[in-house]
Amino acid sequence: MTVSIRRKKEKEALRLHILEVAKEIAAADGWQNVTIRKICDKIGYSAPVIYQHFENKEDLLQSLRVVGFTQIFEQFEKVDVKHSTPEKRLLEYALVWWKFSKQNPELYQVMFNLQGAICENNENKQSRMFVNYYSTSFKQMSSKAHRSEKYKLELCDNFISVIHGFISMRMVNKIKSGSENAEQVFKNSILRFIHSITD
Repeated sequence: MTVSIRRKKEKEALRLHILEVAKEIAAADGWQNVTIRKICDKIGYSAPVIYQHFENKEDLLQSLRVVGFTQIFEQFEKVDVKHSTPEKRLLEYALVWWKFSKQNPELYQVMFNLQGAICENNENKQSRMFVNYYSTSFKQMSSKAHRSEKYKLELCDNFISVIHGFISMRMVNKIKSGSENAEQVFKNSILRFIHSITD
């Protein structure tokens, strides 16, 4: 391995370490308390080292957001390869979000500007990408969604609201039937929604 390749690998490893440390601080204290200084204290480097990788905290959050959405899109692609029926795809899309938010709560918060993880984002582009996944299934399931762009987009709004509303409720412990039943209640709600639009 050449010196330049080794240095490049070391630089990328440090960049990833900085992102992991930021998530650790957020898990303990919330994103509003994540600062460049705290990250420096945790990794044992001075601020100029951090700024070699990220311009500021917002740049760091943007990088995490990209990581999160990339992981979701990869999972959605796997769903599309594995499942041919639109009903099954929609259920699996929803479960991708549910599982991801449980396994990566800090990353999910960054992706949706929650818990103090506030920064500008390219949300419109990302939203359109998800709408493309959902609307393809809706058009296959509903003749009205196939004919009407407005109705199809309404279904997307409904679907997104069910998914992320439930996730937000779980994150703040507001599932009335109990946290132990949360995933089943979520799944049942998604299935009822899917059944309601099938014609």
